[in-house]
Amino acid sequence: MTGKPGHEPAASRRARAGVSFSSVLRRALPWCLLCGITMSGVDRSAAAEKTVTLPPVARTNAATPLLIGSNIHFGLVRTLGYDSASTALHELAQIGAASYRDYLPWQSFSFPPQGPVLVKSQRLMNFLPQTKLKPVLNVGAANSSVPGGVPPISDDALGIFDAYLKKVVELTRPYDPIYEIWNEWNIDIGTGTRLPRLVGEGPTGDPRSAVNYVRVANSGVRAIKGANAHAHVIVGAVGDDIDWKWTRAIVRDGVLNGADGLSVHLYNHCLKPQNRTATELIGRVKRLQQELMQDRGGVVTPIYVTEFSWPTSAEPCGVMPLVAGNNFAQFIMQSAALPWIKGIWVHELKNIGPSPTERENNFGLFTFKDEPKPAACFVREAADLVRSADHVDIQEPLPDIFVFRARRGARQSIVLWSSGSTVRGRYALLNLPDASGRRMCDETAPTSGPQGDVEPNPVIYDIDASAPVTIRVLN
Repeated sequence: MTGKPGHEPAASRRARAGVSFSSVLRRALPWCLLCGITMSGVDRSAAAEKTVTLPPVARTNAATPLLIGSNIHFGLVRTLGYDSASTALHELAQIGAASYRDYLPWQSFSFPPQGPVLVKSQRLMNFLPQTKLKPVLNVGAANSSVPGGVPPISDDALGIFDAYLKKVVELTRPYDPIYEIWNEWNIDIGTGTRLPRLVGEGPTGDPRSAVNYVRVANSGVRAIKGANAHAHVIVGAVGDDIDWKWTRAIVRDGVLNGADGLSVHLYNHCLKPQNRTATELIGRVKRLQQELMQDRGGVVTPIYVTEFSWPTSAEPCGVMPLVAGNNFAQFIMQSAALPWIKGIWVHELKNIGPSPTERENNFGLFTFKDEPKPAACFVREAADLVRSADHVDIQEPLPDIFVFRARRGARQSIVLWSSGSTVRGRYALLNLPDASGRRMCDETAPTSGPQGDVEPNPVIYDIDASAPVTIRVLN
């Protein structure tokens, strides 16, 4: 992105191989009321001490677990460091991923008279049968070799676009993917002169406008579902969208007709350092859900966060590796407590280049040389906590201080953290004098007793699920 909101640093556009990406430039939005969790006496303006009680919870049928994965790049022409399927599979296993997201672009096909033919993306086609992890395939991207394909809003271009999508379904149906239509249409259409930043839904004459995307998305959903009635299709892949105006417009205009959910991208690495938190991202997507419920008469929208991350680049928008790790763990646990967030995908599995100062090279959980960053451990530990749980809940007893519970049969994990280093707090487990906790992914930290400091690095207690837990939190 080239725009800059006020005094905040500009966030760069992450563009590679004709597929655009965005980073979020906005300040934090207010924490909305749609928590989907049990809150206990939260008052942000008053007391500096609160007591949280966690009674044993009744056994229930477990909800569908949060789908956790990572973006990879085997579908693009450029390798971007993804030159080994076995290495990528090993890294996906290391982070506990249940899914991965990749691209099968329109440009990868030719269109002779007999119908679409796949001529590129062979690395992805070779990768798909090597794993049982759930694929998310982003389809679309402007195609300048197709008349009217930049973007395909004419009837003739849409016909070719739909034929491509039907061929994609034919080729990939054995792997039961989630299909995601286009990528960050609201940012740009992938070719030509960069237009000024789009604010709101955009005029009809702007190819990035909401009305144009809805036309393409609706046609794409029909094509995919026509080829496979059981296919799972999500729409949106929304890039940076101030106040969610473009997103609300596409939903208002019917983008969800026939679709299975809405996908969005969340970034905040170029905000002020104290706002580069998981809590800011969660607050923003909660605000979106609240506004969509208002627009849709109370209907809850399934949301898929198909990109989120923090770069560890040595430049103004980069964050320290441990900060990124803490953020990833916090985002996973907060997402798991919101049943309408159906899946989240880290952007991305590994760095796409060796430069330590180039932001676009440094979003990975692993380095360009495939060495794990601290974040790889944090993603794995948080993913293990939520994937194996039959119940999760979360409370925020004091602003930016969280108490999370994940029950697994006869055991439960109690996790405490603060959203960032500027948030100070202490806690005490009042009725568990012998409790022993550990800091996530920190083998050097001493074991915690029943009390300690609340820090961005989550502290985890594993205890009997039948035991009530009373925690005092103060700042």
